Amino acid sequence: MSCQINVTANIADVAAIRRCLFPTDDSRGSDSWLQLCELSVSPTGDIIAIANERRLVILTAKWDTTSSISQFQISYSGSIHESDNIRAVACLPIVGQSKSSHVGTDWTCVVLGFESGFLRFYTESCELLLEEQLHNEVIGTIKCRSQHNPRPDIAPDLHPEELYVQYQSTVCVVAGNQLFPVLRVCRSELARVQAKGDTLEPSHGNLTPKKWGFQDQATINDIAVVGVNLHGTFDHLLTASTCGGFETRYRSSAPYNNLVLATGSRPFVGYHYALEGCPQPVFSDVAKAVATKLKSALPGWLTGGKTAAEKPMSVAMQPSETMGCRFGLCDLRRTATNIVLSPDHKLAAVSDALGRVLLMDAFRGITLRIFKGYREAQCSFIQVPDERHSKHRIGNKVALFLVIYSSKKGTIEIFTVQQGQKVTTFSASRYSRLVYNNYGLMGFTTTLKSRFVCQFDTVLIDNDGQIKEVSIPFHFALSEKNNKRARDIHLFKKLKQFLKHGECDKEALEGEILKISTEIKTAELKLQTLELLLGDKNLPAEIILKCVQCFIEDNTETDDNLKTISQSVSSLLNFYLFTRKEELDEKNGNSGEVSGETQIHLETKQLGNLQKLLDLSTMKDQKLELKVGFLESGILSPSEFLSVFNLNQTEVITLKQNVDDSLLFRTSELIFKTYVQSPKLQGLEEEIQNCKIPTRDLFFLLIHYWVNRSLNNVNLENEMNNLYSLIAVLVKTAKVEEITADYSSTSTFWEGIRDILANSSRPFPALTAAILCKLISEQIEASSSVDDENIEILSQESIEWTLLIGKLEDVSLLNIVLANKPVAKFTTLPKLKHDHIDISLKYILDKGKGSVSELVARWLTMCGINPENIVINDALLKKQQDDTPSVSSDDNDDDLPEQDIMPHKIEEVQSEQVFELLNLLKSQFPYSLEASVVLTNMCWEYALAWQKNIEDLGNLEACIKCLTHITSSHIREGLYNLVWNTHLKIIFESASKLINKVGKLPKERLCKQDTGLSDYQVAIFLGITTNFLDTYMDAVQQSYGIVKPVLQFEQVWENGPQPLVELALQQNAINYDLLHLHYQLSLTLQMITAFSIKHSKPLNNLFESYMLSLFFIDFQTKAQINWNYSDFKVQTSRTQFLFKVISASLESVTVNDNKIFAADHIRWMSKCVDLGKLWNLELDVLRRYELVQIYTNGFDSFGDELFRCVEQKNKLGPELLAIAGKRLSQFLTTSPNLCQNVVALSTAVTRYMDQLNGDWCAPSSLEGIENLANRSLSCLDESQYEYKIAELLLDGCQTLQSIYKSNS
Repeated sequence: MSCQINVTANIADVAAIRRCLFPTDDSRGSDSWLQLCELSVSPTGDIIAIANERRLVILTAKWDTTSSISQFQISYSGSIHESDNIRAVACLPIVGQSKSSHVGTDWTCVVLGFESGFLRFYTESCELLLEEQLHNEVIGTIKCRSQHNPRPDIAPDLHPEELYVQYQSTVCVVAGNQLFPVLRVCRSELARVQAKGDTLEPSHGNLTPKKWGFQDQATINDIAVVGVNLHGTFDHLLTASTCGGFETRYRSSAPYNNLVLATGSRPFVGYHYALEGCPQPVFSDVAKAVATKLKSALPGWLTGGKTAAEKPMSVAMQPSETMGCRFGLCDLRRTATNIVLSPDHKLAAVSDALGRVLLMDAFRGITLRIFKGYREAQCSFIQVPDERHSKHRIGNKVALFLVIYSSKKGTIEIFTVQQGQKVTTFSASRYSRLVYNNYGLMGFTTTLKSRFVCQFDTVLIDNDGQIKEVSIPFHFALSEKNNKRARDIHLFKKLKQFLKHGECDKEALEGEILKISTEIKTAELKLQTLELLLGDKNLPAEIILKCVQCFIEDNTETDDNLKTISQSVSSLLNFYLFTRKEELDEKNGNSGEVSGETQIHLETKQLGNLQKLLDLSTMKDQKLELKVGFLESGILSPSEFLSVFNLNQTEVITLKQNVDDSLLFRTSELIFKTYVQSPKLQGLEEEIQNCKIPTRDLFFLLIHYWVNRSLNNVNLENEMNNLYSLIAVLVKTAKVEEITADYSSTSTFWEGIRDILANSSRPFPALTAAILCKLISEQIEASSSVDDENIEILSQESIEWTLLIGKLEDVSLLNIVLANKPVAKFTTLPKLKHDHIDISLKYILDKGKGSVSELVARWLTMCGINPENIVINDALLKKQQDDTPSVSSDDNDDDLPEQDIMPHKIEEVQSEQVFELLNLLKSQFPYSLEASVVLTNMCWEYALAWQKNIEDLGNLEACIKCLTHITSSHIREGLYNLVWNTHLKIIFESASKLINKVGKLPKERLCKQDTGLSDYQVAIFLGITTNFLDTYMDAVQQSYGIVKPVLQFEQVWENGPQPLVELALQQNAINYDLLHLHYQLSLTLQMITAFSIKHSKPLNNLFESYMLSLFFIDFQTKAQINWNYSDFKVQTSRTQFLFKVISASLESVTVNDNKIFAADHIRWMSKCVDLGKLWNLELDVLRRYELVQIYTNGFDSFGDELFRCVEQKNKLGPELLAIAGKRLSQFLTTSPNLCQNVVALSTAVTRYMDQLNGDWCAPSSLEGIENLANRSLSCLDESQYEYKIAELLLDGCQTLQSIYKSNS
């Protein structure tokens, strides 16, 4: 591995940045514009701030998917102040107030230092948060120290957060626990003010920094605050005696001093110490304070001055604590310009004006190294951990490197700190900037350890905008000059780069790879090199094999794992090359001797069945489904071939688990395709034995290829002959004890092969393979038999093969038919979409007796076939099977009679192709595919589809439609109970309780909240539920007195889960009264939702109180319901409710061409009468109310038809007379001659009309009023008071008619 400089980000619009920073310069700062600016990069890599004079540009990182690097784009550009120039910039990433160790950057604060001494804090969008003048001098630099190092994974130590502001004679230290809370408050205040649309005035934070002044140093260009210098007792005593002499007084413990390194001149590096604690006051300051106290104690008339409030002293005016310069590095000719500290603050790199870079011990003041020839150098430190992780949490080795960028030379050089050796040199632009950040996230409120690693600790920014990072491997810091591992790592990386970018011919490629492979000595790197070669898909197998042979023959340093993998790779690559050679020979026609063709002998019936299945399997779908696919390379690379096997096993090389199916097929195709298509098998047995792949795994690959190959344009007979020969060769390579077994037991080898065939998702090719395996097995048994007698003994192995072949025949037909998408011409049900299921024999056996009917039902629901046609097809098929006994498990009474089938329905069924395929399946699965069984599973599929999307009520209607067409009444009754308890009951209960609570159909929001359906859908759902319960009651009544049928299933299954039809048949008898009660409830709720009727608490007011506890319980619960007794209040409420329904249903009556259409009303009226019977109401009251409402609405002809249905006509008469009176009153008020018409009536009639209520009544002619009066008169007795009124009203009508006739 070598050092690298990689582009990690890019500054997008450099030209715009230069125009902003140098607006008056025609050259825009020239090529060295970046070196003329003040620059700061956030350690997290999200913000860059560039300043020149009074202008500032802030760049924000955005990820670019096309280039896969971050692009820094301008987020702010402009002038930051009117007259004050910027002298220093710093970007501080501030964390959020979280206690998690995974905390990240919340926002970034941009800190600017100005010539006036002001320190200003800005947001990322350059909004001023805070400004403070810490000292009245020009600011030189701004540096800081974070609580965590930029790489907390390397150095987890914690430090106090501080901000260092360097002035010409002073350094100000601002504590982080004081600064960052103020910045957060200012930022929150800014957000609040901006939300109101106002502007925030710049605030002063009243910061109280520690101010340390310099002395005994002529000029200061840069500073570095090392931190607290902890001396030992010996050093403390030595210093005290050296400075004060033998008689000096000293403290018992060493004082805490803060060390500040200052670079400049005389000395060019000064060691300044600031004592921790309260600073000692200067004598002049003490005298001034005492005088001030005395003056304030005297009266004003004596001092001659007026008392006035003194202004508090500003931070800038506060005196500094003078630091002591204990010693320094003196060189009168040398002037130091810059200083940077290592991340642990133990080392410092100082650059001077003489082109030297000094590496110093920061605490001891010792120059460790001097690097010459680096004028205007920029330095940084990089920490690199060891790649080999230690088992301990902390304790990994960490290497420290010094990076020196020389703009004059245009180079970047890297040195090891410990030895001072140059690692490498890179050429770079002469106008770049090396940015070094030895701080990380700021603003922590807790002392928890951080896990955030800052990526931008050392970056190189070119003048064209490219931002690069320096990558250094750890091994360059190793002390051994000829370190083997370092050299091997370098060779390994060289090989990796060569394989990635090298473009040369095969010979040059082979030579370079072999050269590098032979030079690598360590076992660890050999193993990595081998893995690298095996992972390259473009590398030829011959080259890999030669490299592996080098590793095997080289005994200098090796381990068992490398040896095992190398030997395994060698064996597999030899086998790979052998199979590739055979494939190429077959393509080029260079086939050798063809082994004698083996003819297998199968029965004529078996061959016919195979040909029939082959024709079906190659049948194309009527509608081809387009799919997107990716073109696979035709040649399987050695890397892909080896990835299928476990290479770290010693004796055998087994297949890996969970290998991708496509890769597994391509591997098996490479090995066996040539031999399946051609009978040439020379040398195969020997190669199989040498490759160390177990026979079981090879058999698995062979079966995998055989069952997954394409069956189009296949010569099945020839390929079966070739497969027979190939299986015979594979069997020879297996151990004899694995293959052979006693007659009463089975072979473990063949048992594994049967499991593979049973698990295959393509049963038809598995069937052909099973037939051939059986022949091979019988041949082995015959050859190993020592019995001379010609007695055929049927072994257990042969029985197992026969059973497997029979099951595979059935499943093959099922799989082939269901693979084609069904298409139906006459569809009445929704078409469902199902996920594809790989149907294998194991799947069928595991799913149990109901698996076939379930799969066929899923298949039929994809085309939406009419369930009635399924029953008709079943009846027609039974008619054709008159010669054979019926296989139906249902009673004959349930079958559809042949004479009841309409001729057009027979033609409809016979024209459907889907029934041809269904009947073909029924020949193999007669019991599982009976009409009742299939419809049962179709019903359940539609119920499951509705449960997934309850808003699609079409699936629920389809479920009930399939239910009603099930011919077996007992199965139908049991399935009704299952569907009710599983799917309908919960939503019906929610809807019922919601309507009972509201008293009407609620709004959509409430309905959605409680049921998941809208108000419109709730009404439809209740209608479907009513129909469901109605047909449920019919099914219960039909099943009375009928013996439950005995279900039969095919002999394929031995065990498995219980099928749905059997579960339905095992349902216990239900309580019919409970079912009827729920039907009444559902019908009542349907009426409320259909006509938007409002009725308070329908469940409480329409049903007896004891019935409320019976709602929504299991229908099999034993409970007695008394239908004969009802409370008076309940009866009254029921009557009023039905009145509302009758009135609302009459709104559906329409009139067209004097014809009245009232079919909907008649249907609803019949339901009201049914409820009236169940509720023991007087039906004549309902009919009278209906008739009154009909005449009130003016449907007289319709009312005349229903007149005879009323029994108590003497009660109907007064009501009809009242309607006639209303009609006459309405007629008189609309007539032009009101007075003349009123005179024609008697006073008794007018008095009667005045007493009538003002309810609405449909207008009518005099003839209609006269007919209605005659109707009412015929209903009244002479003893009734209304009889005389009816006569007078009838006379008045006749008089009015005569008046109108005379006027006309």
